[in-house]
Amino acid sequence: MTLRLRSAFLIATGILVLWFLYVERSMLTPFVLAAIFAYIFNPIVNFFSNKLKLPRTFSVLIIYLVIISIVVLSAITLSKRVVEESSELGSQLTVITKTAKNQVNNLPDFVRPTVNDALKTFQTTKTISFSSVFSVFPKAFSGLLSLIVFLFAAFYFLKEGKTMSDKALNFVPNDYKIEVEILLRRINSVLGGYLRGQVFLVFFVALILFICLTILGVKFSLILAVFSGFAEIVPIIGPIVAVTVAALIGFLGGTASFGLSPIQLVVAIIIVYTVVRQVQDYFITPYVMGKITQLHPLIILFAVIAGGHTAGMVGLILAVPVAGVVKIIFEYSLDRINLRERSR
Repeated sequence: MTLRLRSAFLIATGILVLWFLYVERSMLTPFVLAAIFAYIFNPIVNFFSNKLKLPRTFSVLIIYLVIISIVVLSAITLSKRVVEESSELGSQLTVITKTAKNQVNNLPDFVRPTVNDALKTFQTTKTISFSSVFSVFPKAFSGLLSLIVFLFAAFYFLKEGKTMSDKALNFVPNDYKIEVEILLRRINSVLGGYLRGQVFLVFFVALILFICLTILGVKFSLILAVFSGFAEIVPIIGPIVAVTVAALIGFLGGTASFGLSPIQLVVAIIIVYTVVRQVQDYFITPYVMGKITQLHPLIILFAVIAGGHTAGMVGLILAVPVAGVVKIIFEYSLDRINLRERSR
C-alpha cells in the first residue's frame, strides 16, 4: 500500500468512525466519563507504578478501594443531613409556593409576570403520577448498566492507557510520528490539567459555600453547596444558575440568621457567591489550573452552548477542554504551514 493510499484509507476510516460515534453518541457517555476518570487519576497510578514499583493492576485496585471507602464514609456522614434536607424540601414545596406568591408582591412591576409564570410552571410539574414512577425502573436499570460499563472502562483506561496510545501511534507514518507524539502530549497536558483542576474547584466551592450558607442560616445549605460545586463544571452558565437558585431558596425560605429579611438575605447570598468567585478567579484558578486553555470568554460560552446542544451534560463538561484541544491542533497546523512556507 502506497503512502497516499494509506493516508486516504486512514482519513476515510477516521471520518467513518467519527460519523458512527456521533450517531451513537448516547452510548458513549460511560466511556467518556471513564476517560475523564482516567485522566484525573492517572498521575496517582503512575506514582504507585513507577515510584513504589507496584503492579499497575494493583495500583488501580488501590484507587478504586480508596474512592469507594471515601464515598461510603461520606454517605454515612452526610446522608442523614441530605435526607433531612430533601424531606424538608419536599414537604415544604406547597409552603414555599404560597410564600413565594406573597413575596412576589414586593418585587418590581416588570419582574412580577416572569416570576408568576415560573411559579405556575413549578406547580404543574411537581405532581407525581403512576406512569412517572413506573418509568423510573428502566432508567434505574440503564443507570446500573452504565455504572458497570464505566467501572470496567475506567479500569482498562488506567491500566492500559499508555499501551493504547502507543498502539495508536503505530498507525502514524514514521515521518510524522515524533511530531504527533509531541502534539498528543500537549493535548494530554491540557485535558489532564483542566479536569483535575475542575475536581479541586468543585470540592473547594462546595465546602466554602456550605460554611457560608450555614452561617447565614440558609435552608438546604448542604444541597445548595453541593449543587453549586458541581455547577462550576459548566463555565459561565453554571455559576449564574447556582447563585440564582441559592438566592431564590433564600428569598423563599423565610428564616435567616442575624435577623436578615428575605431581601437582605438574597443580597448576602449574592455577595458570598461573588466573593467566592473572585477568590477562585484570582487566587485558586491561576495556581491550580493555570490559564490552561487560554480561550476567550466568548469562545468558552459558544463552546458550552454547542457542547450542551450536541451531547447534553457530557458535552457541557467537555466543551472547554475540547475547545482547548482544537485550539492546540489549529495552532500546531498553522505553525507547520508557516514553517513550510519559510523553507521554500
